[in-house]
Amino acid sequence: MKIENVGLLSMPAGQYHACPAVGHSGLVRIMRSPAHYQHYATNPPEPTPAMEFGTAVHTAILEPDNFARDYVVAPKFDRRTKEGKAAAEAWEAANAGKTPLTADQMAAIEQMVASIRAHAGAARLLSNGLAEMSGFWVDQETGIECKCRPDFLAVAETCPEQVTAIVDVKTCVDASAEGFSRAIATLGYDVQAAFYQDGLKALTGRTIPFYLIAVEKDAPYAVACYKASDEVIEIGRAKYRAALQLLKWCRDNDQWPGYQPNGEIEEINLPRWAANFDADA
Repeated sequence: MKIENVGLLSMPAGQYHACPAVGHSGLVRIMRSPAHYQHYATNPPEPTPAMEFGTAVHTAILEPDNFARDYVVAPKFDRRTKEGKAAAEAWEAANAGKTPLTADQMAAIEQMVASIRAHAGAARLLSNGLAEMSGFWVDQETGIECKCRPDFLAVAETCPEQVTAIVDVKTCVDASAEGFSRAIATLGYDVQAAFYQDGLKALTGRTIPFYLIAVEKDAPYAVACYKASDEVIEIGRAKYRAALQLLKWCRDNDQWPGYQPNGEIEEINLPRWAANFDADA
């Protein structure tokens, strides 16, 4: 697939992921080390149960018709008996191609969707727009082919061609401002925010704000909605620009080092938080 700045495209997730252009997940890995990026690029990881559940949540929130079509609650069968095994096989044949969920998983997803719909800000962001569109562009500084697939692009009701917000839905443990800000830093959401914002600017010519909808995975499935600040974008941009430059160097030199490229032996210290220990406390 030849990458050009052709705008936003509608395509299946599998086709998007098969494109070798660099996305946010690859950038986060090369920030760990080039060796980690190369392994990720040449050995795409299989989805974990947690990732599969996250995909189900996203589908339920952003593409409810597809969720109803593609997901189903799997009954419990006693496969130790002949009757149970036969019933299970009949059910699987009748639901071929669908993704099974447990009753508990379905109940959790339904409550997460309800929580988002009950949050005025989140509901407003998701009220009108396009889900799972794919964008491809060439980074002008490095010549590297890039891609992004925003969860949702909010559009103006009076002008459907005008994107007003980039929206990303995140399942999390703690959606509070303090807890989720830590997730932004540790999981690279700042990199994603800046990368997506700059990618959409390359495709549309406009700087579009980036929003995060955080929904907790456990009851009461609390929701919080945040707009990425200028500081988040600036820091994320500095990180992803450095990651692209490193990727260009690795490709140009066909070298993919790990943590210590020259086999150094380093001295190590405790992290700052662990060093703040009061012996008299």
